[in-house]
Amino acid sequence: MPNSSKLTAMVNARCPHCHDGRLFKYKWWNVFNFSQMHEECPTCDVRYEVEPGFFYGAMYISYAFSIGIMLVGGILVYNFLNDPPAMGYVVPITTVSLILVPFNFRTARVLFIHWFSGLKYDPSAAAKHENS
Repeated sequence: MPNSSKLTAMVNARCPHCHDGRLFKYKWWNVFNFSQMHEECPTCDVRYEVEPGFFYGAMYISYAFSIGIMLVGGILVYNFLNDPPAMGYVVPITTVSLILVPFNFRTARVLFIHWFSGLKYDPSAAAKHENS
């Protein structure tokens, strides 16, 4: 029985309709395949891309995350490295930003599909699929 909490479904990258099916085919640490999503929920068969180009909107969320990472990184570098020259900012902030690409990408897509897809939680969605 899937958890009915929307927050739990978002944290675990689960389907917004049944809260059971996985959104992504592979784990986030699979560096070469972290971005591959299922086209449909493996549990309830709801289509994830509700219209062509739907996930382009997730770029705005990803952009906000990137700006946040860079701002926090800049503040940390300034405070802990005593305001180094320009490359003292560029190298660590760029490195951290690149390391967090899988997290950034997946989190942006999960938030976008849960907030803007129009799919509502249906506790019986998984059961309906199993019975058909």
